[in-house]
Amino acid sequence: MKLIGKGSRGDEVVDVQRKLATLGYSLGLADVDGIFADETEHAVKKFQRDHQLPVSGEVDEGTWRELVEATYKLGDRPLYLRTPFLRGEDVSKLQSWLNALGFNTGAIDGIFGPATERAVREFQGNVGLPSDGIVGDSTLDALHNLRNILESNARVEFPERLTSSVSLFKGRNIAVDIGHGHLDPGAIGPTGLKESEVCEDLGLRFGNLLELLGAHVLYTRKREQSTELSERARIANDARVDIFVSLHLNGSSKTEAAGTSTYYFASGNRYSRKGKRLAELIQKELLSSLDRKDNKIRGKNFTVLRTTKMPAVLVEPVFITNPEEERLLRKEAFRQKIAVAIFDGVQGYLRGCER
Repeated sequence: MKLIGKGSRGDEVVDVQRKLATLGYSLGLADVDGIFADETEHAVKKFQRDHQLPVSGEVDEGTWRELVEATYKLGDRPLYLRTPFLRGEDVSKLQSWLNALGFNTGAIDGIFGPATERAVREFQGNVGLPSDGIVGDSTLDALHNLRNILESNARVEFPERLTSSVSLFKGRNIAVDIGHGHLDPGAIGPTGLKESEVCEDLGLRFGNLLELLGAHVLYTRKREQSTELSERARIANDARVDIFVSLHLNGSSKTEAAGTSTYYFASGNRYSRKGKRLAELIQKELLSSLDRKDNKIRGKNFTVLRTTKMPAVLVEPVFITNPEEERLLRKEAFRQKIAVAIFDGVQGYLRGCER
C-alpha cells in the first residue's frame, strides 16, 4: 500500500482519521477532514506507541492492519482459526465473554488461536450448536441471548448439560414474573438494596438462559415499570404459557430471618399437584446451589398462584432484610447461581413431563 503521511489528502486519509476517532484518539479542531496535518500525525504516533509499533507518524502496511483490527466489532466478520491468526478487538470481546461463561480462552489478547477455538467449540457444544469453531450468526445469537450476564465483569456459573436440554425448552412458552415494580420497591435491605431491582436482574438472567435453549419468554413487566397482580396472571393466561415463575425476595422485621422458600397454590383441600412438583424441584436446586437454610416449599393462596391456569410457583431464594443475604445479593455470581438453580429446577420438571 502507498505510505500515508504528512501532506497526504483524500479518502485514504479520511479512513485513517475515522478509525483513529473511533478508537478515541484526538484529531484536534479539524477532526475528520481528509488532510494529514500535525494533529493526525500526533494521533498516529500515539496509536503506534499504544500498540508497540515503530513510531513514525506515518501509516504503513503494518500500522494500517493494526488500525483495521483494532476497530473491528464482534459480528463484523466471521471468526475462526486460520494462519496467520485473526486479531482484533472483536476477538478480545469474544474471549472476554467466553471466559465470563467459564469457557477458558487463556489470556484476553485479541488473537484467535487454538485455545480460543477450543473454547468456542466447547461453548457451541454446550448450547446445542454444531461444534465447528466458527463464530458466525448462530453462535453470536447464542452469545447475545446471554447479554445480561456477559456485560458484567463477574465470573459466572453456567448450567451443565445444555446440549441435551435443547429439545426440552425448544418452543416452550414460559412466563417470568418479576416481582414488584417501579412504584413498588418491595422489601428493602439494611443497606438500601431494593427487592424490585434485584428481581429485575434475576428475571433477565433466568430469561436469558431460557431463551438460549429456544424457549419463548414472556415477561409480565418491563424494567422500571409496574404491573398489577391480576394483570400479571391475565397476561400469562392469555398467552397460554406452559409454566409461570414469579421471582421475589423474602423480607422480615426480624433481621435474623434467613433462608430459601418456594411456593405453589394451595387453599383448603385444594392444591396444584403440578405446581407443587415444580416447587419441589426448584427448591431442591436452590438449596444445593446456595447452601442457605431450608424454609421448605409451602402451599399459599397468592393471587398469581391462584389465578394462573398453568403450573405456577413463587420463588423467594433468600431474605433481602438479612444483612448476610443482602450482602450476597450484591454479588453478580450469587445472583447468577440463583438464576441457574431455578433454570435447573424447571429443566427437571420438564424432563419429568416427558416420561
